[in-house]
Amino acid sequence: MSEHKLDCCVVRDLLPSYVEELTEPETAAQVKEHLADCSDCRKVEESMRSGLSAVERAPEPSLNFLKRVKRTRLIAAVLTVVLALWCIWWLYDTQAYHYPNTEAGRLEAVEDYVPSAPNSTIRHVVEGDPLRVLGWVEDGNMLYVAYAADNADNVHGILRLEQGLNGKYWPVGSSMSPFPYTAGIDAQSISAGNGDGWLFFLVGDSCRDIYSAKITYGVSLEGSNQDQFYETTYQITEPDFLWQMDFARLEEELSIPAGTMTGVFVEEIILYDKDGQDVTEQYKDPTVEQSWSGGKGTAERFLLYVYIAIVIALAAIFVRYFLRRD
Repeated sequence: MSEHKLDCCVVRDLLPSYVEELTEPETAAQVKEHLADCSDCRKVEESMRSGLSAVERAPEPSLNFLKRVKRTRLIAAVLTVVLALWCIWWLYDTQAYHYPNTEAGRLEAVEDYVPSAPNSTIRHVVEGDPLRVLGWVEDGNMLYVAYAADNADNVHGILRLEQGLNGKYWPVGSSMSPFPYTAGIDAQSISAGNGDGWLFFLVGDSCRDIYSAKITYGVSLEGSNQDQFYETTYQITEPDFLWQMDFARLEEELSIPAGTMTGVFVEEIILYDKDGQDVTEQYKDPTVEQSWSGGKGTAERFLLYVYIAIVIALAAIFVRYFLRRD
Protein backbone atom coordinates (compact mmCIF):
# COMPACT_ATOMS: atom_id res chain seq x y z
CA MET A 1 0.00 0.00 0.00
CA SER A 2 1.18 3.54 -0.74
CA GLU A 3 1.91 5.85 2.12
CA HIS A 4 -0.10 8.65 0.48
CA LYS A 5 -3.64 8.21 -0.87
CA LEU A 6 -5.08 10.49 -3.50
CA ASP A 7 -8.36 12.34 -3.15
CA CYS A 8 -11.12 11.75 -5.68
CA CYS A 9 -10.81 15.25 -7.11
CA VAL A 10 -7.09 14.77 -7.69
CA VAL A 11 -7.62 11.35 -9.27
CA ARG A 12 -10.30 12.67 -11.64
CA ASP A 13 -7.92 15.46 -12.73
CA LEU A 14 -5.29 12.83 -13.46
CA LEU A 15 -7.61 10.33 -15.20
CA PRO A 16 -7.22 11.75 -18.75
CA SER A 17 -3.46 11.38 -18.56
CA TYR A 18 -3.73 8.06 -16.73
CA VAL A 19 -6.05 6.58 -19.37
CA GLU A 20 -3.65 7.63 -22.14
CA GLU A 21 -0.70 6.28 -20.10
CA LEU A 22 1.00 9.65 -19.85
CA THR A 23 1.51 9.77 -16.08
CA GLU A 24 4.67 8.87 -14.21
CA PRO A 25 4.85 5.26 -12.87
CA GLU A 26 4.48 6.35 -9.22
CA THR A 27 1.45 8.51 -10.03
CA ALA A 28 -0.10 5.74 -12.11
CA ALA A 29 0.32 3.29 -9.21
CA GLN A 30 -1.42 5.66 -6.80
CA VAL A 31 -4.30 6.27 -9.24
CA LYS A 32 -4.69 2.52 -9.79
CA GLU A 33 -4.75 1.92 -6.04
CA HIS A 34 -7.43 4.59 -5.62
CA LEU A 35 -9.57 3.12 -8.40
CA ALA A 36 -9.46 -0.28 -6.76
CA ASP A 37 -11.15 1.17 -3.66
CA CYS A 38 -13.40 3.85 -5.26
CA SER A 39 -16.30 2.71 -7.44
CA ASP A 40 -17.30 6.29 -8.40
CA CYS A 41 -13.89 7.11 -9.81
CA ARG A 42 -13.76 3.70 -11.42
CA LYS A 43 -16.99 4.46 -13.31
CA VAL A 44 -15.50 7.76 -14.52
CA GLU A 45 -12.41 5.87 -15.72
CA GLU A 46 -14.53 3.27 -17.56
CA SER A 47 -16.50 6.05 -19.25
CA MET A 48 -13.29 7.73 -20.38
CA ARG A 49 -11.88 4.48 -21.73
CA SER A 50 -15.06 3.71 -23.68
CA GLY A 51 -14.95 7.20 -25.21
CA LEU A 52 -11.28 6.81 -26.05
CA SER A 53 -11.85 3.48 -27.80
CA ALA A 54 -14.54 5.10 -29.93
CA VAL A 55 -12.02 7.55 -31.38
CA GLU A 56 -10.52 6.11 -34.51
CA ARG A 57 -6.73 6.22 -34.71
CA ALA A 58 -5.21 7.22 -38.01
CA PRO A 59 -4.19 4.21 -40.07
CA GLU A 60 -0.50 3.38 -39.83
CA PRO A 61 0.15 4.06 -43.55
CA SER A 62 -1.35 7.55 -43.16
CA LEU A 63 0.90 8.25 -40.19
CA ASN A 64 3.95 7.08 -42.14
CA PHE A 65 2.97 9.30 -45.06
CA LEU A 66 2.66 12.32 -42.77
CA LYS A 67 6.07 11.56 -41.29
CA ARG A 68 7.59 11.34 -44.77
CA VAL A 69 6.02 14.68 -45.73
CA LYS A 70 7.40 16.30 -42.59
CA ARG A 71 10.86 14.84 -43.23
CA THR A 72 10.76 15.96 -46.88
CA ARG A 73 9.84 19.50 -45.86
CA LEU A 74 12.68 19.58 -43.35
CA ILE A 75 15.15 18.39 -46.00
CA ALA A 76 13.81 21.00 -48.44
CA ALA A 77 14.28 23.73 -45.81
CA VAL A 78 17.87 22.63 -45.16
CA LEU A 79 18.65 22.50 -48.89
CA THR A 80 17.17 25.98 -49.30
CA VAL A 81 19.52 27.33 -46.64
CA VAL A 82 22.50 25.56 -48.24
CA LEU A 83 21.59 26.91 -51.69
CA ALA A 84 21.15 30.43 -50.32
CA LEU A 85 24.57 30.31 -48.63
CA TRP A 86 26.13 29.06 -51.88
CA CYS A 87 24.48 31.88 -53.86
CA ILE A 88 25.70 34.49 -51.36
CA TRP A 89 29.24 33.08 -51.51
CA TRP A 90 29.09 32.96 -55.31
CA LEU A 91 28.03 36.61 -55.47
CA TYR A 92 30.69 37.65 -52.95
CA ASP A 93 33.59 35.54 -54.23
CA THR A 94 32.96 35.45 -57.98
CA GLN A 95 31.22 38.72 -58.72
CA ALA A 96 32.87 41.01 -56.16
CA TYR A 97 35.93 40.06 -54.08
CA HIS A 98 37.40 37.90 -56.81
CA TYR A 99 41.10 38.75 -57.26
CA PRO A 100 43.84 37.13 -55.14
CA ASN A 101 47.03 39.03 -54.38
CA THR A 102 49.10 36.93 -56.76
CA GLU A 103 50.96 37.80 -59.94
CA ALA A 104 48.13 36.42 -62.06
CA GLY A 105 45.42 37.90 -59.83
CA ARG A 106 46.88 41.42 -59.92
CA LEU A 107 47.24 41.38 -63.70
CA GLU A 108 43.71 40.00 -64.13
CA ALA A 109 42.32 42.80 -61.95
CA VAL A 110 44.13 45.43 -64.02
CA GLU A 111 43.02 43.92 -67.33
CA ASP A 112 39.39 43.63 -66.17
CA TYR A 113 39.06 47.04 -64.52
CA VAL A 114 41.28 49.61 -66.22
CA PRO A 115 40.12 49.56 -69.88
CA SER A 116 37.21 51.87 -70.68
CA ALA A 117 33.85 50.45 -71.67
CA PRO A 118 33.23 50.34 -75.45
CA ASN A 119 30.53 53.05 -75.16
CA SER A 120 32.69 55.36 -73.03
CA THR A 121 33.58 58.80 -74.38
CA ILE A 122 36.93 58.73 -72.52
CA ARG A 123 39.11 55.97 -73.93
CA HIS A 124 42.68 56.46 -72.70
CA VAL A 125 43.00 52.68 -72.23
CA VAL A 126 40.83 50.37 -74.30
CA GLU A 127 40.34 46.64 -74.41
CA GLY A 128 43.23 45.09 -76.31
CA ASP A 129 45.88 47.53 -75.08
CA PRO A 130 48.77 45.47 -73.61
CA LEU A 131 48.88 46.00 -69.83
CA ARG A 132 51.72 45.31 -67.39
CA VAL A 133 51.93 45.27 -63.59
CA LEU A 134 54.93 47.25 -62.32
CA GLY A 135 54.63 46.82 -58.57
CA TRP A 136 52.24 46.59 -55.65
CA VAL A 137 51.87 47.68 -52.04
CA GLU A 138 49.61 46.31 -49.30
CA ASP A 139 48.39 48.78 -46.70
CA GLY A 140 45.90 47.43 -44.16
CA ASN A 141 42.95 45.98 -46.08
CA MET A 142 43.93 47.88 -49.24
CA LEU A 143 46.07 46.76 -52.14
CA TYR A 144 47.66 49.25 -54.58
CA VAL A 145 48.86 47.97 -57.95
CA ALA A 146 50.90 50.10 -60.38
CA TYR A 147 50.26 49.32 -64.04
CA ALA A 148 51.42 50.44 -67.48
CA ALA A 149 49.58 50.39 -70.78
CA ASP A 150 51.74 49.98 -73.85
CA ASN A 151 49.66 52.29 -76.04
CA ALA A 152 50.04 55.62 -77.80
CA ASP A 153 49.64 57.66 -74.61
CA ASN A 154 51.96 55.38 -72.60
CA VAL A 155 49.33 55.48 -69.85
CA HIS A 156 50.44 54.59 -66.31
CA GLY A 157 48.35 54.49 -63.18
CA ILE A 158 47.52 52.83 -59.88
CA LEU A 159 44.65 50.46 -59.20
CA ARG A 160 43.19 50.49 -55.67
CA LEU A 161 41.60 47.28 -54.39
CA GLU A 162 39.81 46.47 -51.13
CA GLN A 163 40.19 43.12 -49.35
CA GLY A 164 37.11 41.06 -48.55
CA LEU A 165 36.32 38.45 -45.91
CA ASN A 166 37.55 35.71 -48.26
CA GLY A 167 41.03 37.27 -48.44
CA LYS A 168 40.59 38.32 -52.07
CA TYR A 169 40.23 41.83 -53.47
CA TRP A 170 37.68 44.02 -55.24
CA PRO A 171 38.83 46.95 -57.46
CA VAL A 172 37.37 50.20 -56.16
CA GLY A 173 39.26 52.90 -58.04
CA SER A 174 42.15 53.69 -60.35
CA SER A 175 44.20 56.64 -61.54
CA MET A 176 45.76 57.16 -64.96
CA SER A 177 47.94 59.69 -66.75
CA PRO A 178 50.57 59.72 -69.52
CA PHE A 179 54.05 58.55 -68.52
CA PRO A 180 56.64 61.07 -69.75
CA TYR A 181 59.52 58.61 -70.10
CA THR A 182 60.36 55.55 -72.14
CA ALA A 183 61.99 54.42 -68.90
CA GLY A 184 62.14 56.21 -65.58
CA ILE A 185 60.20 57.37 -62.53
CA ASP A 186 57.01 59.37 -62.20
CA ALA A 187 54.74 60.47 -59.39
CA GLN A 188 51.17 59.16 -59.13
CA SER A 189 48.31 60.06 -56.80
CA ILE A 190 45.13 58.14 -56.09
CA SER A 191 42.14 58.80 -53.88
CA ALA A 192 42.36 57.07 -50.52
CA GLY A 193 38.58 56.61 -50.55
CA ASN A 194 35.91 57.54 -47.99
CA GLY A 195 36.91 61.20 -48.19
CA ASP A 196 40.34 60.51 -46.65
CA GLY A 197 42.26 62.59 -49.21
CA TRP A 198 44.92 61.39 -51.62
CA LEU A 199 47.77 58.91 -51.46
CA PHE A 200 51.11 59.70 -53.10
CA PHE A 201 53.33 57.16 -54.87
CA LEU A 202 56.48 56.92 -56.97
CA VAL A 203 56.27 54.51 -59.91
CA GLY A 204 59.31 53.09 -61.68
CA ASP A 205 59.18 51.51 -65.12
CA SER A 206 62.06 49.78 -66.97
CA CYS A 207 64.77 51.38 -64.82
CA ARG A 208 67.40 48.77 -65.71
CA ASP A 209 70.05 51.32 -66.66
CA ILE A 210 68.92 53.99 -64.18
CA TYR A 211 70.77 53.73 -60.89
CA SER A 212 69.51 56.77 -58.98
CA ALA A 213 67.03 59.63 -59.19
CA LYS A 214 67.04 63.10 -57.64
CA ILE A 215 63.53 64.30 -56.90
CA THR A 216 62.54 67.84 -56.03
CA TYR A 217 59.36 67.94 -53.96
CA GLY A 218 57.06 70.91 -53.58
CA VAL A 219 55.67 70.75 -50.06
CA SER A 220 52.82 72.60 -48.39
CA LEU A 221 53.47 73.14 -44.70
CA GLU A 222 51.04 73.93 -41.95
CA GLY A 223 50.93 77.67 -41.25
CA SER A 224 52.74 78.61 -44.48
CA ASN A 225 51.18 80.23 -47.54
CA GLN A 226 54.05 79.33 -49.87
CA ASP A 227 55.26 75.94 -51.07
CA GLN A 228 58.69 74.89 -49.88
CA PHE A 229 61.04 72.86 -52.09
CA TYR A 230 63.18 69.94 -50.94
CA GLU A 231 65.55 67.63 -52.80
CA THR A 232 66.40 64.03 -52.07
CA THR A 233 68.12 61.27 -54.03
CA TYR A 234 66.94 57.66 -54.21
CA GLN A 235 69.00 54.64 -55.19
CA ILE A 236 67.22 52.47 -57.78
CA THR A 237 67.70 48.75 -57.19
CA GLU A 238 64.87 47.25 -59.26
CA PRO A 239 63.63 48.00 -62.77
CA ASP A 240 59.90 48.19 -61.93
CA PHE A 241 58.48 49.27 -58.59
CA LEU A 242 55.77 51.07 -56.64
CA TRP A 243 56.76 53.11 -53.58
CA GLN A 244 54.12 54.52 -51.28
CA MET A 245 55.35 57.90 -50.08
CA ASP A 246 53.22 58.71 -47.06
CA PHE A 247 53.63 62.02 -45.28
CA ALA A 248 55.42 60.51 -42.27
CA ARG A 249 58.04 58.91 -44.53
CA LEU A 250 58.57 62.09 -46.54
CA GLU A 251 58.82 64.25 -43.43
CA GLU A 252 61.58 61.98 -42.15
CA GLU A 253 63.43 61.84 -45.48
CA LEU A 254 63.23 65.61 -46.03
CA SER A 255 63.92 66.51 -42.37
CA ILE A 256 60.57 68.26 -42.01
CA PRO A 257 59.02 68.52 -38.51
CA ALA A 258 56.58 65.65 -38.02
CA GLY A 259 52.93 66.43 -38.60
CA THR A 260 53.49 69.74 -40.42
CA MET A 261 53.17 68.55 -44.04
CA THR A 262 49.73 69.18 -45.56
CA GLY A 263 50.44 68.51 -49.26
CA VAL A 264 53.14 67.40 -51.67
CA PHE A 265 53.87 67.26 -55.40
CA VAL A 266 56.88 66.47 -57.58
CA GLU A 267 58.48 69.55 -59.11
CA GLU A 268 61.34 67.83 -60.95
CA ILE A 269 62.87 64.38 -61.51
CA ILE A 270 66.47 63.90 -62.67
CA LEU A 271 67.61 60.41 -63.66
CA TYR A 272 71.24 59.20 -63.36
CA ASP A 273 73.12 56.26 -64.83
CA LYS A 274 75.70 54.11 -63.03
CA ASP A 275 78.38 56.78 -63.58
CA GLY A 276 76.23 59.51 -62.05
CA GLN A 277 75.55 61.15 -65.41
CA ASP A 278 72.23 62.92 -65.99
CA VAL A 279 70.30 60.79 -68.51
CA THR A 280 66.87 62.37 -68.05
CA GLU A 281 66.65 63.72 -71.59
CA GLN A 282 67.72 60.37 -72.99
CA TYR A 283 64.62 58.71 -71.55
CA LYS A 284 62.06 61.45 -72.14
CA ASP A 285 59.31 60.44 -74.54
CA PRO A 286 58.74 63.32 -76.99
CA THR A 287 55.41 61.87 -78.14
CA VAL A 288 53.84 62.15 -74.68
CA GLU A 289 52.52 65.40 -73.26
CA GLN A 290 51.53 65.14 -69.62
CA SER A 291 48.52 67.38 -69.98
CA TRP A 292 45.80 65.27 -68.40
CA SER A 293 45.04 62.90 -65.57
CA GLY A 294 42.02 60.75 -65.02
CA GLY A 295 40.48 58.17 -62.80
CA LYS A 296 37.79 55.57 -62.43
CA GLY A 297 35.62 54.59 -59.48
CA THR A 298 33.37 51.70 -58.56
CA ALA A 299 29.78 52.42 -57.56
CA GLU A 300 28.30 48.93 -57.86
CA ARG A 301 29.00 47.72 -54.32
CA PHE A 302 25.50 48.74 -53.22
CA LEU A 303 24.05 46.36 -55.81
CA LEU A 304 26.00 43.46 -54.34
CA TYR A 305 24.35 43.96 -50.95
CA VAL A 306 20.95 44.35 -52.65
CA TYR A 307 21.40 40.99 -54.40
CA ILE A 308 22.51 39.33 -51.16
CA ALA A 309 19.49 40.77 -49.35
CA ILE A 310 17.18 39.43 -52.08
CA VAL A 311 18.70 35.95 -51.74
CA ILE A 312 18.27 36.02 -47.95
CA ALA A 313 14.64 37.22 -48.23
CA LEU A 314 13.73 34.52 -50.76
CA ALA A 315 15.43 31.84 -48.65
CA ALA A 316 13.52 32.97 -45.56
CA ILE A 317 10.20 32.82 -47.45
CA PHE A 318 10.85 29.28 -48.73
CA VAL A 319 12.10 28.00 -45.36
CA ARG A 320 9.02 29.39 -43.64
CA TYR A 321 6.84 27.73 -46.29
CA PHE A 322 8.52 24.34 -45.90
CA LEU A 323 8.36 24.44 -42.09
CA ARG A 324 4.75 25.62 -41.90
CA ARG A 325 2.31 23.70 -39.70
CA ASP A 326 -0.76 22.57 -41.60
